[in-house]
Amino acid sequence: MGMIANVQNWRRSLFGGKMPTMSNDAKRATAWQDYGFPEQLDFENHYSMFRRNGIARAGVMRHVEKTWETDPWIVEGVQGDDPHKETRREREVSVLLQRLGFWNRVHAADWRNRVGRYAGLYLVFDDGLRPDQPVRGKVQLLKMQPLFEGQLDPLEFDTDETSPNYGNPVSYQFKPWVTGEEREARQARTIHHDRIHIIAEGADDDTIYGIPANEAGFNDLITIEKLIGAGGEGFWKTARGAFSLHATGDNGIDVDGLAQMFGVAVDEVGDKLNEVAADLSAGMDKLLMLGNMEAKALAYQLPQPEQFFAVTMQSYAASVSCPVPELIGQQIAQRSSDENSRAFAKTIMTRRRRTIGPNIEQLIAKLMRFGALPAFDFYVAWDDLTDATFEEKLGNAKSMSEANKSSVGTGEPPPFRANEIRDAVGFDADTDLDDDDDDPEGGNAGATDSSALDE
Repeated sequence: MGMIANVQNWRRSLFGGKMPTMSNDAKRATAWQDYGFPEQLDFENHYSMFRRNGIARAGVMRHVEKTWETDPWIVEGVQGDDPHKETRREREVSVLLQRLGFWNRVHAADWRNRVGRYAGLYLVFDDGLRPDQPVRGKVQLLKMQPLFEGQLDPLEFDTDETSPNYGNPVSYQFKPWVTGEEREARQARTIHHDRIHIIAEGADDDTIYGIPANEAGFNDLITIEKLIGAGGEGFWKTARGAFSLHATGDNGIDVDGLAQMFGVAVDEVGDKLNEVAADLSAGMDKLLMLGNMEAKALAYQLPQPEQFFAVTMQSYAASVSCPVPELIGQQIAQRSSDENSRAFAKTIMTRRRRTIGPNIEQLIAKLMRFGALPAFDFYVAWDDLTDATFEEKLGNAKSMSEANKSSVGTGEPPPFRANEIRDAVGFDADTDLDDDDDDPEGGNAGATDSSALDE
């Protein structure tokens, strides 16, 4: 296992005895405080924002929803091998994973990972050992439980530089609750790292600490809350009306009379007036007892928040690498919508290849090492989200066919063969058409009518 350090010592060694702070405005050291932005973020900040802010939730979920639009599959062999029919071992693994609800559990851990710095899958085996013990012997995987960062605290770290687990925990404390506000009566327990699989998007240093999806855009999310909240409150106050109170008599405000009217001491009249004003603002059907005072309506112009909201949304969308229309489901011009969708699909394909795919391979390899899955060379395969739709493929085939028709009478052979047109749509090759393609007289080479697409 190697040398072990507790979490406090490990963090001190990483940050030189103190946690880092942020200050982006050298001239105004308290700028973030003035704007209402927290200087330090922890899991509870991110979890609360995810639970209560729709834009924050979309920033977490859109990438995961698109990533898991279709499930991957396990392929026997090495990436780059020629395609082959499903092997016996591929089928065996597929059945085992389906029985466990494997892809659903990894999907659930994936979105939890984006809420915080990491998420975990608690792997429950049938070895009969306590969770704080390493896995021994060939085991069967019984279930996988997805956990938030807030449910999984590192206890001890491996500091042996020769260890493959160097820099990562050797044990965790599993808590049934997510945050302190949701604490349950059940006791926390220690779990060995063999029984935990971590997903930490952005942890390119091979540690468990990734980057929360909403960290870069957290200030924007607070601004969005301000705009929405202030806009709603401003509309309410405009509809309800705001008032100022003025004395009507020559002798000023009759404090004694107000005290008698409200049934309070003279020195409590100011507090009572504030209470009356707050009560008036909180409802539409409220009466105002004024005595020798009068209320005058205050008129003010409510600014339109659209341009401020749009700028903030663009900044937040940039922070999560997601076009605004994709983020909020906005319907815009068809061309722009298609371009946004294609760009986002490329982003998600990169996420599949660089982040989630390799992480799944690590999990599968661990299960093979423990004997929970049959062991063989494998890789994780995904379909291509950037592939043309069937309608787009038909359009391409039509253009190819029309190009063939245009070549008739020019003395030049048709640019596309019939099976090339079929392949553009996604159909298998037709051997009869291959014979026609080899016709020295041209024959039906590159068939120009719809027969090339008939099944």
